[in-house]
Amino acid sequence: MYLEFFGLHRHPFRITPEDDFIYMSQQHSRAYVYMSSAIWSSEGFVVISGEIGSGKTTLLKKTIRNLEGNLKLLNISYTNLESKDLFGLILRKAGMKVEDESKVAMLFQISDYLEQMAKAGTPVVLTIDEAQNLTRENLEDIRMLAGMESMGGPSMRVILLGQPELKQAVLDIPQLAQRVKLFFHLEGLSPKETAEYIDYRLLVSGHGGNKLFDVDTVREIHKLSKGIPRLINKLCDGMMMCAYSEDRPFIDPHDLKSIRKDLLGDDLPANTPKLTDVKKREHPAPEHAGTSGDLAGVGQTLIRMAEALERIDSRLATIFPDEQTAHRENLGVPDNVKPLSPGRK
Repeated sequence: MYLEFFGLHRHPFRITPEDDFIYMSQQHSRAYVYMSSAIWSSEGFVVISGEIGSGKTTLLKKTIRNLEGNLKLLNISYTNLESKDLFGLILRKAGMKVEDESKVAMLFQISDYLEQMAKAGTPVVLTIDEAQNLTRENLEDIRMLAGMESMGGPSMRVILLGQPELKQAVLDIPQLAQRVKLFFHLEGLSPKETAEYIDYRLLVSGHGGNKLFDVDTVREIHKLSKGIPRLINKLCDGMMMCAYSEDRPFIDPHDLKSIRKDLLGDDLPANTPKLTDVKKREHPAPEHAGTSGDLAGVGQTLIRMAEALERIDSRLATIFPDEQTAHRENLGVPDNVKPLSPGRK
């Protein structure tokens, strides 16, 4: 939509994982090394956790794309499975036909496959994304597969990626947790990394001009997104669309206020005062409306208002005597009732 307007050849802030766009922060680099070591280590078993949108899937794609050498990768991304379904999916990923759909038969079939691959010197790597959806039975089965031994050690290397609850799910099974060589959790990016992340994605997209997002804007983006890459993408994309729709070549930080709820789906922070609260502070209600002091204050206010109205009434009577008489007749005021003179109480 706005690519040509900003001189870009690719969309810089898609929310779908694109491994060639990944910004390798210090923690992403560590996770990448841990995953690579799990692939080539005979005892490789790594659990990578992180918030939604923190870059786990993108990191896995980069790891897979950079794989070289003789190995067999079994990558599973659909995890709403029963235990039997998991075994069947592993066999299909291995390029094998399920001979018998019973769980025991599939387990023996997988065991034979792993033994054949071990004899051929070909490592087998099982990677499972969104692993927080696996049932306890699924995790027990993975523990069993990871525990199968060949002459060179475990027959299968395992990488599990998922949301924060994945780590606890693994720890709840002590036998499985003991097999995990490394647990690593991806946090949100720091403010400095958020700025570098935005600049990097714009650079990859072909932007070579001045910075689109100034320091204050990036600071606010980091505050709202908590440094989560996917949320950063949504906010940056929304602000660029606002700029494009108004035909201006710069990013207006005030756009964040207008698009925040539309993009993130949340209201203003809990500590942000509501308009009604502001009005209450500007015009506070009396704490003890029934006290004599408050009544006296109200009385004095009414007297001052009456005096002001009397003065206005007198001036109108002087300037427009006929209209004043007509006005009194409309109100039904008797002629013998005279207005209060100014200053009279």
